[in-house]
Amino acid sequence: MAKNNLFRKLRTAGSLVVVFLLIYTTNRLDKHHFDNVQHIMNSVYEDRIVAQHYIYQLNNLYHQKYEEILGSFKVGGLKDINRQIAEYIELFSATSLTTKEAQVFQSLLEKDEELQALEAHLAAMPDNGRRADGISQFKRKLEMVFKNLEDLSEIQLNEGGRLRKEAQDSLDRTSFLSKLELAVLIFIGIIVQVIIFYSPKRD
Repeated sequence: MAKNNLFRKLRTAGSLVVVFLLIYTTNRLDKHHFDNVQHIMNSVYEDRIVAQHYIYQLNNLYHQKYEEILGSFKVGGLKDINRQIAEYIELFSATSLTTKEAQVFQSLLEKDEELQALEAHLAAMPDNGRRADGISQFKRKLEMVFKNLEDLSEIQLNEGGRLRKEAQDSLDRTSFLSKLELAVLIFIGIIVQVIIFYSPKRD
């Protein structure tokens, strides 16, 4: 009799240990998926939405630069625009860049340096001389800059969509595990009840 009671207690304890381990494991999995979703949401904001804002500001500044070249062409005005461009480029470089994004960004940096060299060349030319070939070169180089900015903007959209899908997949896995956990817990609960209350007939 004592052995039977001991055996039943051990089976009950074993069942409870299994339940505990199951709950602990699923809890760790849920936390992992939650942390992953949180990381993705932070990345969407910091590396995509904010980056898109930097691109928008750069686009405006390069348009201002072109208008300055065509207009009064004040060196002081260009210096202020270039300073702001440098600030936004620095901010953008601090975001998380994909391989493709880094390549396009590097191209943008090179084109920006070439533009500033052309600006210095145009500034040294007389007014009647800078209206011809120099401005035409500047415009062609600026079009390349706008193409780089357009490519970077498209990357933000694509990466934002990819991260959204990754977050949704992680949430779907968490939802599935939660349902599985509930089903298994119900099943184990029934087994534990049988173990506790079932008493085999003695001959």
